[in-house]
Amino acid sequence: MLFALETRPPGSGWLPLGGADAVEDGRLAAEVERVRGRLAELSGRPGATVEWRVAASVFHQGLATRLLSPVLAAALCHGALLDAARFHWDPHREGPVVLRTAQERAAPVVGGTVEVADWIERTVVLGVMARVARDLSGVGKVARGLLRGNTAAALAGAVRSLGADRPARRERAEEVAGDLLARPSLAGTGAYTGTDASGAAVFRRTTCCLYYRVPEAGYCGDCALRP
Repeated sequence: MLFALETRPPGSGWLPLGGADAVEDGRLAAEVERVRGRLAELSGRPGATVEWRVAASVFHQGLATRLLSPVLAAALCHGALLDAARFHWDPHREGPVVLRTAQERAAPVVGGTVEVADWIERTVVLGVMARVARDLSGVGKVARGLLRGNTAAALAGAVRSLGADRPARRERAEEVAGDLLARPSLAGTGAYTGTDASGAAVFRRTTCCLYYRVPEAGYCGDCALRP
C-alpha cells in the first residue's frame, strides 16, 4: 500500500485529524512550510523559490493519500470501516506525517462497494479533506477546485496501489473510485480514460496539482497539462 496506519495508541501531544481547527494555532501553516522546505531541498533551491500554494497543494494531496489508502484497503480487504476523523498525527515530529488511530473497533462492511463509497465520501472526501481544503483556502490563495482534484488523484492512486498489491481486489476498488468520481463531491475532477497493459484503469485529472512549478520538476502522470 501507499501508506500504512499505525495501530499503536497516539502518543502525548498527538492530535486528531477530525479535531479543532488547525489554522488558529498555526499548525496547518507549519505543515505547509515543512513541505515547502523539503521541495526546495529536493530541487536544490532556496525555500522562497517554491510558491506557498504549490507546497499547500502537495501537502494536501499527500495527506489525502495517507487517509484514503488505509481506509480503502481496510474496507475492501478486511471488511472494516476505519474513521479518518479518529486518525491522529504528531505536529511536533521530525520527518513526514505518521498517522495512528484511536479507533479500537470498526463497523463491518455489509452493503458492498456502494457502502464503501458512501463511507469514504462522508468521512474523508466531505469530512477531513474538505475541512483541510477549507482551511488551506483560508490561509492562502489555493483554489478549491484544484484541491478537489488532489483528492480525486489521491483516490485513484490508492486504488491503483491496492490493485497492484491485491489483484483480486482491483475490480472492486476501481468500482468504488468510479462511483465516487461520478458524485457531486468529486464530479468534474477527473475520470478513467482506459486501461494500461496490465489491465489497470488509467486516471486523468482535469486540474493540475502545481507540482510542475517546483524548480526542476515535471508533470505528474495523471496531469491535465500533460499532452
